[in-house]
Amino acid sequence: MTTEQLSTIKTSVKRLPNSRAEISVSIPAEIFDRTRSKAIAHLGEHVELQGFRKGKVPEKILETRLGEAAILEEMAEITIGKAYPIILEQEKLDAIGSPRVRLTKIARGNPLEAVIETDIFPELVLPDYRKIASGIKEEAVDVSDDEVEKTVTEIRKVRGKHLAEETGKTFDEEQLPELDDTFVKTLGDFASVPDFRAKLKENIVKEKGKSVKEKRRVAIVEGILGKLRGDIPELFVEQELLRMEDEFRHDIERMGMKFDDYLKQLGKTHEDLRKDWRTEAEKRAKVQLMITEIGRKESIVASEEEVETEVNKLHILYPNTPIERIKSYVDMVLTNEKVFKFLESSTGA
Repeated sequence: MTTEQLSTIKTSVKRLPNSRAEISVSIPAEIFDRTRSKAIAHLGEHVELQGFRKGKVPEKILETRLGEAAILEEMAEITIGKAYPIILEQEKLDAIGSPRVRLTKIARGNPLEAVIETDIFPELVLPDYRKIASGIKEEAVDVSDDEVEKTVTEIRKVRGKHLAEETGKTFDEEQLPELDDTFVKTLGDFASVPDFRAKLKENIVKEKGKSVKEKRRVAIVEGILGKLRGDIPELFVEQELLRMEDEFRHDIERMGMKFDDYLKQLGKTHEDLRKDWRTEAEKRAKVQLMITEIGRKESIVASEEEVETEVNKLHILYPNTPIERIKSYVDMVLTNEKVFKFLESSTGA
């Protein structure tokens, strides 16, 4: 299509909820009709007729064989396929996913008219995420001697129960194994009781540290999310629902059960699960969009080397999963982690 031809295409855009757009388009008859020979040739590639080689059936014979309706529909697909990206550019629409096309007028010698509905990337309005993140402090990690002692007691109880089972005796909480150097050496690389206590406390500090860090991350996300403005495309919610089903299916199959059998036991269908998960999927989609937008604004990306390393690891674990799907997931996870680290180190400046 030439620039002059494009200027004759009429469009109007209506913004819909959930970050969608409805484009009404009218394409002049001269543009539409010019695709007829190409449409017939394309359809003719699959027509077999005695006396002619496949793909070599004359156009006039094909017209009779194919029927006018099929030819017009193919013409419409070719015409809209060429015009669609140009329309998006002219209307400054950042479309995502595949468009849904509804033909409203289709006839030879007449303008081709259609309504195209598409998801568009949302126009998110981010709050001052640096300020929000810097205002949420990480709690101090403190481990008391009492906490260490409680953990030591639990370890002794576990060993006591195990010994009772081995000897066929009744477990008595008042008769726990003595905590001495010989005992702690059976638990791991510990030189003595003081060494065991010190390393145990260190491990408790690490575990509490992870919990505190995760708690702050959740608070940062909730803080930014509460002030985020913008619709979430249905396409992104659907992607999250698929991801949640994949995770759930994997967990069930890892326990040695078939996913469909498990659903029967629950008395639920796939659609029931999707309804149960929808609220969570919407939130996850919103969070992911938020993180993606922060990453874009701050030019935060995962390197190709990092992505490739993790993709190779996961491909070994999930050989039946398409490599592009794994790559997309890994890129998202690594980038998310980088964005979180950026937020955690933010000073609010």
